[in-house]
Amino acid sequence: MSLGRATIKRIRRIARRIENASDDELRNRGLSLKYRVSTGTKLDLVIPDAFALVLEAVRRSTGKVLYDVQLWAGIQLALCRAAEMKTGEGKTLTATLPAYIHALAGLGAHVVTVNDYLAQRDFELMGPIYERLGLSVGSVTSDDSPEQRQQAYRKDITYGTAKEFGFDFLRDRMKSSQVDSSLSNRSQLVQRGLHFVLVDEADSVLIDEARTPLIIGIIDSEEEERKADCFRWAARHGAEFLEGTHFEYEHDKQKVKLLSSGIKAVRRLPQTAMTRTFPIRRLYEYIENAIKVRRDFHLDQHYVVREGEIAIVDEFTGRIAEGRQWQGGIHQSIEAKENLEITPATRQGATVTLQTFFRRYKLFAGMSGTLLTSSREFKKVYRKKVVSIPTHRPIQRIKLPTRVFGDWKAKMDAVIQESLQVAEIGRAVLIGTRSVEKSLWISDAFSKQNVDHKVLNANHDEEEADIVAQSGQPGRITVATNMAGRGTDIMLADEVRKLGGLHVILTELHESQRIDWQLIGRGSRQGDPGSFRIFVAMDDEILLSGLGPAKAKALRSRYSRSLNRSLPMGLFRHFLKAQQQIEKKHLVDRMILMRQDKERQERQFEMGLDPFCEVVHS
Repeated sequence: MSLGRATIKRIRRIARRIENASDDELRNRGLSLKYRVSTGTKLDLVIPDAFALVLEAVRRSTGKVLYDVQLWAGIQLALCRAAEMKTGEGKTLTATLPAYIHALAGLGAHVVTVNDYLAQRDFELMGPIYERLGLSVGSVTSDDSPEQRQQAYRKDITYGTAKEFGFDFLRDRMKSSQVDSSLSNRSQLVQRGLHFVLVDEADSVLIDEARTPLIIGIIDSEEEERKADCFRWAARHGAEFLEGTHFEYEHDKQKVKLLSSGIKAVRRLPQTAMTRTFPIRRLYEYIENAIKVRRDFHLDQHYVVREGEIAIVDEFTGRIAEGRQWQGGIHQSIEAKENLEITPATRQGATVTLQTFFRRYKLFAGMSGTLLTSSREFKKVYRKKVVSIPTHRPIQRIKLPTRVFGDWKAKMDAVIQESLQVAEIGRAVLIGTRSVEKSLWISDAFSKQNVDHKVLNANHDEEEADIVAQSGQPGRITVATNMAGRGTDIMLADEVRKLGGLHVILTELHESQRIDWQLIGRGSRQGDPGSFRIFVAMDDEILLSGLGPAKAKALRSRYSRSLNRSLPMGLFRHFLKAQQQIEKKHLVDRMILMRQDKERQERQFEMGLDPFCEVVHS
């Protein structure tokens, strides 16, 4: 941090000089600074004055004073780098520094959050800071109309999610791709360009979600009814096909492939009037999808049913992935499995990966609590240097020895026992699970023992703020999916802090170690005391996903006689290896997707088409 000390001291000197300025004087200084930038003054030359104004606006609007480490992070972000700021170090307030200075250019600054709730919250909380300095602020959420979106993008600073920004970009491209590109047509565009973006929780948005491209589909109404009938037909018969007998499962590709006996079984199935209109090879695909969703996609783990519709649970955030659908007929196959109305299968109208989308911004920066482990990927894909920001106070987190069990039941019994012991002395406990289903199982176990607790998962996302606000109270037990790992701060009661702080329990490893550390990071924030422990079992899903069925089965068989007791901690190395294997596979997937996206854009360009739009309307 030595290189920035002189700048930080200068910022604080300027801030002290304007402490007694009136609100009007503060606003005029902001407008003057905006004029300087608009007339060509380089941003790095105005950082001290700009940050001093934000510093004073923050003090007047919130009563808070930014720490030196926040100013240091703000400088790195203003220079369009990626910053790792540990949980609880004040990323939301830090974001006002780079957002403000890049908004001075008058071309718009976008701040990306992980969900609509946080976008609206940050817009409301941070808005008064910018407005004191003469800038306008808006937000974009999934419920907004095109007119509301257009107004929000005309503001100096706009808060929203990656999904909303990306889909608005695609919709604008589709409008721009029409033959008539007149002025009246351009006026329908909601965005006004991609100047600067600051991505909060950058590893989640730019890495974890990078494997899922944003796609706008176009409905083919002529085939809609026929396809829906095929999905329902396949769902009725999917359970008749047995692994190893009728199909094989390619674990590396996560793909179902019918064997010759399975193909014969499909041919013997009773047909409907609609299925007879499709080639037999298409029916194989419908059956393979039906088998795959029965095998790999589970209610309250990968998705929930809300108001008669399938809602995807994001595997990395634990939250509902609003507006997202699985592609390749998977979403419709799940709807058929759950006896729901089949949504129209779509063909691709426009698409972009988040990797490509964010690289289209002229300037962009990112921040998160867990970026360093992905620094090589950030450098390679986004050409971003990751800077580690020191914490304001030393971390006082205690890591307790990992416990390994023979099976899931023994592990969960130990989790519940430890939770009760810790809560009994007056500390707060946060139990993290990988799925809604498992959080409900633990909740049911507590309820049977009449233990007071709260549950935070995709079925309770509207109550998130209230649940999190109470999670630091004495004796409080909170059971949560990894949605508790991002964008939330658990404030400890003084009594809890004196007794040792929040105790975080991980009931299994996630597919990325960054997700584990996000959950662990809910405790021990800003120098608070705290502890965490990891619990794993030999039948955990990660061993199967990371090591393959043969190795996972061998490990389970070896320790099948030790199901009800704790096993040697040395076995934990198998879980870490499995996690590393999955992380490597996901990295390869992201690199392949990026290459395919680039090749597709080049083909589109060579054909004289928009690189993001598969369909051009007349």
